Amino acid sequence: MNKKGRKIKKRRLRIKVVLKILLFLVAIGALFVYLKELDTKNIIINGNEYIKDVEIIEAANIKDYPKIYKLNLKKTENKIKQIPLIKEVKIKRDLLGKLTIEIEEKELLFYYKYNQKFITNDKTEISENNNIMGYPTLINFTPDTSFKELVKGLSKIDPNIIKMINEIEYTPYKNSNGQVIEESALYTNARFTLYMNDSNTVIIDTVNIKRLNNYPKIYTSLNMDVTKGILELDTINDKTEEDGETILFRSYEAVAASEAAKAAKEAQNKEE
Repeated sequence: MNKKGRKIKKRRLRIKVVLKILLFLVAIGALFVYLKELDTKNIIINGNEYIKDVEIIEAANIKDYPKIYKLNLKKTENKIKQIPLIKEVKIKRDLLGKLTIEIEEKELLFYYKYNQKFITNDKTEISENNNIMGYPTLINFTPDTSFKELVKGLSKIDPNIIKMINEIEYTPYKNSNGQVIEESALYTNARFTLYMNDSNTVIIDTVNIKRLNNYPKIYTSLNMDVTKGILELDTINDKTEEDGETILFRSYEAVAASEAAKAAKEAQNKEE
């Protein structure tokens, strides 16, 4: 090939390279325009159990299906996090216009009848919500210290066991005169009575509340499905043996008989 032919070949190669670059730039430009004008076509929300999709969409201000790549994902996530029951939010988008919102809700513990709020494991108060069902109710006023200890303690309990509780009652220790024993830096009076969905009763304090995780095992070992009664897991029964913890359980029949005998004795003493 002569010198002239080589120059023509090089010129053609340069033209091909320039054309490829131009085509690439055109494709990039077209993609940029496409993404810039791409509407949100689908909104997928996962992980929410109690918060309605529409509430999340309204909080994120995306009910009008905005241009998907004009959305500031971080700001949108922060808007959704303003919903009290939301713990974490992660938003993803794709080239087809699908916006995926992954939700993690806070862990609910109980409904506090005193202030008519649901309480989460980080002490967030949630307004009444018809979607929230299956959680116990704290039925009476509980002093702030004991309340905080209850929340902290229940946060360490299996959620499935918490849902086995129907009602929680603050029942602090009292002296022989019926007066509530004051709490101190060395002593807690955060004692509660749990009325279970299975018709049994559990007495617990926050020092020993972790024992509540053993409830299904105890329930089976004591045949509490047949014999209903009161299970005491508070500090009075805080003992251990080689074969495990000592369990104090009294059937309702035994409790009733004991109270009847006590009443009869008191009546007899008065007569004498």
